[in-house]
Amino acid sequence: MHHLKDYSKGLTSKKTLQKNVAQTAILITLFLFLSKIIGYFREVLIAKYFGASGETDTFLVALIIPSLIMNLISAGISTLIIPIYLEKKKENPEKAKIFVNQIFFIWYIILIFISLIIFLFAPFFVKLVAFGFEGERFDLATTLTRYLIPMAFATVLVGLFTGLFQARRQFLYPVLFGLIGNLLLVLCLIFLTPILGINSWTTGQILSAVFSFLGLFFILWRKNKFFQKFELKNIPWQEIKHFFSLLWPLIFVSAINTLSQIIDKTIASSLEVGSIAILNFSQKIFNIPLSLLAMPLALAIFPAFSDLALEENKKGDYAHMLQKALSLCFYIIIPSSIVFIALSQPITKFLFQRGAFTIEDTVKTALVSSMYCLGLFAYAANYFLVRAFYSFKDTKMPLIITTITVGLNIVGNLILSRFLGAAGIALATSISSSIGFALLLFYLHKKYFKFAPRRPLAYQVLKIILASLPLIAVSLLFKSYLSAPLSFLNLIFRFILAGIVIVLVYTLMSRLFNLEGYKIIINHFKKSASRFLKIELD
Repeated sequence: MHHLKDYSKGLTSKKTLQKNVAQTAILITLFLFLSKIIGYFREVLIAKYFGASGETDTFLVALIIPSLIMNLISAGISTLIIPIYLEKKKENPEKAKIFVNQIFFIWYIILIFISLIIFLFAPFFVKLVAFGFEGERFDLATTLTRYLIPMAFATVLVGLFTGLFQARRQFLYPVLFGLIGNLLLVLCLIFLTPILGINSWTTGQILSAVFSFLGLFFILWRKNKFFQKFELKNIPWQEIKHFFSLLWPLIFVSAINTLSQIIDKTIASSLEVGSIAILNFSQKIFNIPLSLLAMPLALAIFPAFSDLALEENKKGDYAHMLQKALSLCFYIIIPSSIVFIALSQPITKFLFQRGAFTIEDTVKTALVSSMYCLGLFAYAANYFLVRAFYSFKDTKMPLIITTITVGLNIVGNLILSRFLGAAGIALATSISSSIGFALLLFYLHKKYFKFAPRRPLAYQVLKIILASLPLIAVSLLFKSYLSAPLSFLNLIFRFILAGIVIVLVYTLMSRLFNLEGYKIIINHFKKSASRFLKIELD
């Protein structure tokens, strides 16, 4: 009888967990969607004012240097802080906060030191990232790099704060402040570009990051009572040492990824002028389905992963949740990548072709974004798989797999860029990401989920691919319809109409193939509707 009661309790908690994850993912998606709309106007303004020009190349190089170096040193801290904080909170909530405060203080001092290094050696870093820059482009990149140091400093600490909010299941604040920060950047571009030129972009980036930092810090300090007790005389150095021993592999992962991005930019700087900007605009397109569909689910589910990883007897629940998350991810991402590849040119034209962004830029950007979208499924799945390793506080295996993946990416960049230019860099990224996905899935199954079924996931993926094939024909039928030279509002209407038809066709195919992702979404909406009706009747 007791066993039956425990089992019933386990099922209830499991359903509650899945319900909370789904609701959180939807909430994050809504706010990210609003943020993306504002971000879209930001990119439109950047394309309009600066285009795929040498000036844009210069700013992007300057932007990446302090950001990458800061993120390199602080790599993974926003992810690792979640399982560490949850583990310590389970033992003693007050001591868990003090430990986080001590980590923050140490990290703050380290970041100040790193900021000074970037400022003093900015010319060296610019030459390292973009050896093709000379003269005025080199001088401007050096100056902008120094200007953007406060932005990178604030952004890294925002990452730490975001991890704390996620550990406490408070997902709204980081997304909300990110949305407002995006709005500040857009306003700076609109009102300051005629006065400051490219430095309106610089000002917007700094204001956006500093605003998010101050806002999140204040809420953590005032509402959640963080950063009030530091106890600097009683720092548990042994625990700090253990924390950093887990963090070092994440730093090496970031270092390897940083090297890969530097090589991407370095190779692109030696190609035709504007190649770095083309890569940037292509990544914005590629990131639309990634950030709106895959990331919210990954962010919402990671704290649940960390909780389940603490309980040895819940690995079955963990495996089930991971498989359902991947099934839902693939259900959304695979058809999205097909549509984005088939309609890459109309989408690029709709988003960017105005002002300094020419027809030629559209053609190049569309090709590069298509090459990125080939690996979209792997990029999306890797968000879940890497976090699954981290939830078990296993930071070494992702390091090994990342090293292999980035090595393959660098080799692919060097070879494919000779034949395809910037598109070769994107294709190499997709190929290496797909190999990384296969390795992560294999070792995660082998090490932690030996009893977890693999066939159902593979079977679901095969059915999703078959169900998505008609979308190729539908998208191609709409291609010329969406490429017509019409007003912006008319194009919006046409894209909405095309989207509705594509969704209806995919829904029909989902029912025909009985796809699990479709059933998850429909069941969730049915439950939400029934709860809403119940409230209305009451």
